[in-house]
Amino acid sequence: MRNADSTIGARYNSSMTSDWKLPFAIFAIIAAVIVLPFFIGHQQERRRPVLAEARVVTAIASDPVFREGPRHPAPGETVEAALAIRVTRQGRDDHWLAPVSELEINGVEVAHVETASWPDDDRVIRVFWFSIESTNLGGKLTAENAGKRLLYRSYLAPEMGRGLHAARMPDTHNDDHIGQPVVAPEGAGTVRLYARVEVAEKAEKVRPLQAVTTLDVSHFFEPEFPALFRAAKLAESVHHTTGELFGLPGFEPEKDSHGSWNDVTVAAFGRQFTELVSERVVVSSWTLAAVAVSGSPDLDPARLSPLGRLSVADNRILRRGRPLAWKNDVSSGDLLVHGSHWFVLLGDDGNGILDTADTILHCWGRPPERTTLFAALDPAVTAVDLLRYAP
Repeated sequence: MRNADSTIGARYNSSMTSDWKLPFAIFAIIAAVIVLPFFIGHQQERRRPVLAEARVVTAIASDPVFREGPRHPAPGETVEAALAIRVTRQGRDDHWLAPVSELEINGVEVAHVETASWPDDDRVIRVFWFSIESTNLGGKLTAENAGKRLLYRSYLAPEMGRGLHAARMPDTHNDDHIGQPVVAPEGAGTVRLYARVEVAEKAEKVRPLQAVTTLDVSHFFEPEFPALFRAAKLAESVHHTTGELFGLPGFEPEKDSHGSWNDVTVAAFGRQFTELVSERVVVSSWTLAAVAVSGSPDLDPARLSPLGRLSVADNRILRRGRPLAWKNDVSSGDLLVHGSHWFVLLGDDGNGILDTADTILHCWGRPPERTTLFAALDPAVTAVDLLRYAP
């Protein structure tokens, strides 16, 4: 009986074990069916490309290799801007993507995937381009206000498009609020660029899955910051680098009891005013004139030769009662000055004599502009001095 009972007990236990195994196996299968897609999806997500870095790169017609850092295109030379993005992926080496054929990073030509699209078909890439501009157009600058007034920030530039390859160069945006924009000659002026790159599930999705930005304004003075210094041929005898000054804020530095006008920016930026002009950060009436005639903001005014005082009345300009003839008495590159307001003569309006309808270049409390002497000169002014630079 004992053996029989043992046999029956063993069979019962075996039956109970079998009864438990079946539902456990079913539960395990169901759990696996539920969990496996999540596991596979997680593994797929881990293997997706990751947006690691973005850099603004530019090219010019004479040097079509796209690279970061500053550029100095010749007058009228075409300029292009694009973004190179570094992508990481689990188990693979990092690589670069860019919509360009030739690319240099850190001064070295790099192999890259030439594309304007994100590697995943179910993801899209979108770009927000910005220009970096002064928050103020100009005015008076002192050692006390230089740090606050001469500041730069980013301005959204939708006209550049939403792609890795910029549709065009940006407009000026820091003057949008004044209603009368400062117009620079076509293709002239200093441009600094910034961009935000995002990866999203769909273009219309507000929140991105990934995002990186290029060097921001805190890196403004670093040598690799993306900047375009676009020269211009404004007139004969006017230095072509004068074109680079367009778009910069026009401030008049005021001397204080502790130093010269050139020192007003030292406390805030560690640089003299003329150094900031050379770095294309700011310009003044005199430094614009100095660059126009010599190519340098450090020109000593004593090197200018005086050619006489001119009277201004009824839109006529006379020297000792006689008009001045272009080419004989005046020429492009000559300077007029009233007080500390300088004017660079560019060209005749067609009548052959110097008058207020002639074209000039000037900067007075706002960015440089090309206009007429009539528009730039205070109506109350009755006399100006004529000067010429002879190297």
